[in-house]
Amino acid sequence: MPINWRQIIPTLFTLAAMLCGFFSILLALEGKTSFEGNASYLLSAQFIMLAMILDGIDGKVARMLKGTTAFGAELDTYVDMTAFGLAPAILIYQVALQRHDDWRIAMTAMVVLSGMIRLARFKVKDPLRGQGGYCGLPITVSAGWVAIFVLLSETRTFGDYFRLGQGPVGVIFLLGVLVMIVLQVSNVPYPKPTKLTAVFIPSIVLVALLFVRNMNIAPKAALVIMVAGLIYLVLGPLYMQMIKSRAAKPCVDGQAPLLSGVALAKTDDDAN
Repeated sequence: MPINWRQIIPTLFTLAAMLCGFFSILLALEGKTSFEGNASYLLSAQFIMLAMILDGIDGKVARMLKGTTAFGAELDTYVDMTAFGLAPAILIYQVALQRHDDWRIAMTAMVVLSGMIRLARFKVKDPLRGQGGYCGLPITVSAGWVAIFVLLSETRTFGDYFRLGQGPVGVIFLLGVLVMIVLQVSNVPYPKPTKLTAVFIPSIVLVALLFVRNMNIAPKAALVIMVAGLIYLVLGPLYMQMIKSRAAKPCVDGQAPLLSGVALAKTDDDAN
C-alpha cells in the first residue's frame, strides 16, 4: 500500500503540537528555577503557544495538500485537550494560589472540565469545525491567557509586582481564567480569525518572538498577543452580532452559525 504523504505531512504537525503540550506539562511539573525567573514555567508557557501555531498549521497544510481525514480530525481533539486543557491547568496549579490548596485544586479542575466539555460539544455539534464561527470561546484563548501571563511573570519584566501567586495581578489572572472557562461552555458566538492569512501569519511571527532571548522583545510580543486576545474576547461576539442578519443558521445549542458567503468546509477541514 503506497504511503500517502498528503495525509502524513499534516499529521506530523498535529503530533508535534501534541508533543508541545506534553513537554509543557513535564516542564510545569519540573519547576526548576533560574536566576531570571522560573525557566521551566517559562518554557512550559512557550510550548503552549507553539502548540497553538502548530495546531493551526496542520489544518492549513491538510487543506492545501488535500489530505484531510477523519483520523486527523479525531487526533486534533486529543491534541487540543492535552495542549490547551491539561497543560494550562497544570501550569495554573504550579504558579497560582500557592497558599490555598483547596482553591488551586478547584480552579484547575474547572479548567480541565470546561475544556473537556468545550471540545466534546465542538466535536458533536459543529460539523464544520469552526469554519463558520464558534459557539463558545475557543479553548485556545484561555490557554493563551494562561501562557502569556506566566511568560510575563517569569521573565520578571515588571519585577516582583507582576506575580501570579499574589497581589492584584494574581487576582486579575484568576478572574480572567474564570470568565474564560464560563465563556467556553456558553453559546456566545465567536468568529474564527485565524482562517485569514492576514491574521495567522502575524500570529506566527508574534509567537516566534516569544522565544527570543532578548528580554525586551519577548515581553512586548506577549503584551501584543494579550491585547489582541482581549479585543477578540470583547469584540468577537459584537462582530458576530453585526453579521447575524446574513447568517443562514443561528447559533443555537452549540452549533456554529453558517455565514452567507463563507465556503462550507468538510467536517475535518480544520484538521488533517
